[in-house]
Amino acid sequence: MPQNSQALQQKWTARITHARTHWATFHKRVRHNRNTVAGFNWNADPTGKDFYSLRANLIHGTISAVLPNVYARNPEISISQAHSVADIKLFCKTLEKVTNRALEHAQLKNRAKSTVRAALTCSFGILKVMYQRDPSKDSHIQGRINDAQENLLAIHDLENDLNDNNQAHHHDAKRAELEELIKSLQEQTEVQSTEGLVIDRVLTENLLIDPSICEFWDYTDADWICQIIPMKRGQAEALYKKNLANAKIYQPGQGEPSHKKAKRLASMQMNAGSGLVTDDQQIAVLEIWDRATQRVYTMVEGATEWLREPYSPPRAGERWYPFFLLPYQVVDGQFVGPSLVDLTERLQDEHNEARDRFNQHRDLCIPGWVASADINEKTIKKHSDSRFGEITIVDTEGKPLNQVIIPRGHPKIDPIVYDTSAVRYDWEQVTGLQDAARSTVVRPKTATEANILQRALSGRVFEFKDQIEDWLQEIAQYSAQVLLQELTAEQVERYMGAPITRTTMVDGKLTMVKEKTYDWPTLTKDRIFDMVDLRIRAGTTGAPDGIEEKEGWLKVLPMISNLSTQIQNLQARGMDYEHIRNLLRETLLRYDDRIDSNLFIPNVEKQAEGYVDPNLGINLFSERRHRQVQEGELLKEEIGNDAGSR
Repeated sequence: MPQNSQALQQKWTARITHARTHWATFHKRVRHNRNTVAGFNWNADPTGKDFYSLRANLIHGTISAVLPNVYARNPEISISQAHSVADIKLFCKTLEKVTNRALEHAQLKNRAKSTVRAALTCSFGILKVMYQRDPSKDSHIQGRINDAQENLLAIHDLENDLNDNNQAHHHDAKRAELEELIKSLQEQTEVQSTEGLVIDRVLTENLLIDPSICEFWDYTDADWICQIIPMKRGQAEALYKKNLANAKIYQPGQGEPSHKKAKRLASMQMNAGSGLVTDDQQIAVLEIWDRATQRVYTMVEGATEWLREPYSPPRAGERWYPFFLLPYQVVDGQFVGPSLVDLTERLQDEHNEARDRFNQHRDLCIPGWVASADINEKTIKKHSDSRFGEITIVDTEGKPLNQVIIPRGHPKIDPIVYDTSAVRYDWEQVTGLQDAARSTVVRPKTATEANILQRALSGRVFEFKDQIEDWLQEIAQYSAQVLLQELTAEQVERYMGAPITRTTMVDGKLTMVKEKTYDWPTLTKDRIFDMVDLRIRAGTTGAPDGIEEKEGWLKVLPMISNLSTQIQNLQARGMDYEHIRNLLRETLLRYDDRIDSNLFIPNVEKQAEGYVDPNLGINLFSERRHRQVQEGELLKEEIGNDAGSR
C-alpha cells in the first residue's frame, strides 16, 4: 500500500475511534430502549413468569397506537411543472408514475414503518437509498435485489474455503454446497442481473456522524458519515476479493470489536467441543462518506488496506449523502432528542409498581376463619371440610358462636392509594394519545366526544407526522433524481407502456396519429429539476378517516360536478373559464388539499383537436393557446441545444 494511502487510512481509523467514544453512551441507551420495549428478561427462566416481568407494556402499546396514525400507507407523490411556459405535463406524469412504482418495488412502506418505529424507540431512525447495478461497483446494499450475481459471489467464497487448508474439516460440506449453487445457476432459478432502486434500513447505532455536528438537521452538512456494516467474513472476502484473516471480530450490541472478545468466543466454543466456524464470523466493514473530498472510503477494522479503492458515486442526487434520518423529537442545540421510550419509561414503571402492589395487597385478602383456642381440632377440621349447603355443627361449650369462631379480617384496600389516573394524565400529556386512541376508554364517551378526542390526537401528533412527510419528500426527491440519471427510455417504456396509435379526424380526413405514453428527456438534472416540483400530498400517509371522509365527499361531489360542467360549456363556446377553474381549485383546497383540481377539468386540447365550430367558423384553439404552445416548443429546443453543448 502507498505510504500516503496508509497514512489516510490511519487518519480515518483515529476519527472512527473518536466517534465511537463520543456516541458510546447514546448507543448504550439505544440498546436499553429496545430491551425496554421488548420487555424480555433473557437472564430468567423462559418458562417462568419472570421471563416477561412487565405486567402492562404500555410503551409497546403506545408505539403500536401511534404508528398507524402517522404512517399507515405509502405517500402519494405529485409532480407538477414549475415552469409556466414549457409544456412538460407528460414528463411530469411519467416521472411521477416511475418514482411511485420504483419506491413501491423497493418496499418503501415496510422500510419506512420500521424507521418510524426506530424513531419512537431510539430517538431517530435511518434509511439509505441506493441504486443497484453491480455489486463490485455499488456502495454496500444490505437488501439487494436477488439475482445471479449473489450466487456468483457465494461460489467464489466457497472456492476460497476449499483452497484453505484450515478449513479442511469442512471441505466435504463446502464441496456439496458449491455443487448445489452451480446447479442453481444452471437451472437459472433467478434473474441473471437485476438493477433498480433499493432502500435499506440502517440501525441507529450503526451510523457514526461527525461529532462536530451540534444540531440534528445539520447532519446533511456533516463533514463525514460512516456506516458500520456487520458482515460475515466469508461474504466480505468474496465481495471485496481480500484476505481478512486479521480483521477484528464484531459482536452485535457489544460496542467496539476487539481481539479479546474473539479469543473469548473461540475459547468458549473450544470448551464446548466444537471448532470455530471462521467463515461465519462477523466483522465490521466501515463505509465512510466524506463530503469534504466527495469520496467514499471502504475499510474493515483490523485490516491494513482499503477493501476497495476510494471512489466517487457516479450518479448521486443533489444532496451528497444517501442517508435519510427521521427524528421523533428535536431539541434546540442538541443532536439527540428524547424518544418516546425516554419520555414514558418512568411513568410505565410507576404504573406497573402501583398495579403490582395492589395485587400483592389483594393476595393478603384471602378468606379465612379465626377460632378460639378452646375449640378442639375435630371441630375445626369438620368446619373446614364443610361443603356448600351443608349444616356445620360446632360445639361451643355453651359460649356464643361469634365468640368461638369468626371470619378473619384483612387489611382494608384504599383505592386512592393505588389510583393510576395521575399516571394516565401524565402519559396523555407526554404522548398526545387520549383514551379513545389507545382503545382504553376509562369513562363512557359518546361518539361526538370520541371524535373530539381523535381530532385532539391528530393535532398533537401532527408535528411528528409533518416531519415524516418532509422526510418522505426528501427520499422521493432523491429517488427521482437518481432514476432520472439511471433509467433509459426503454426501461421507462416498461413502466408506462408503448406509444398508442389512434385514429382522428383532421381536415375532414381520417389520420393515424401515434400518441406518446411517456416523455423521458436526456437533459441535465439541474435543468430538469428547475422545471418540475415534487411534493408529497399532505396527509396521505395516515390512516383513512373512514365514514366521515366518505360523507364529506358525498356532500362536495355535486358542487364539483356542477363546476366541471360549467368549465366544459365555456370551453365549447371558446369563452374564458379561468374564474370557474380558480373557484374549483379553491373549493377542493379547502375541502382537502390532497386532491388535485386538474383531475376534474376537461382536456381542452383533446376536445378541440380537429373540431371547427360551424357557427363561428374558427378553430377552438385560441390564439393565446397557440402562442403558449409555440413558446413551449421554443423553450424545449433551447434546452435541448443547451444540453447538447454540455
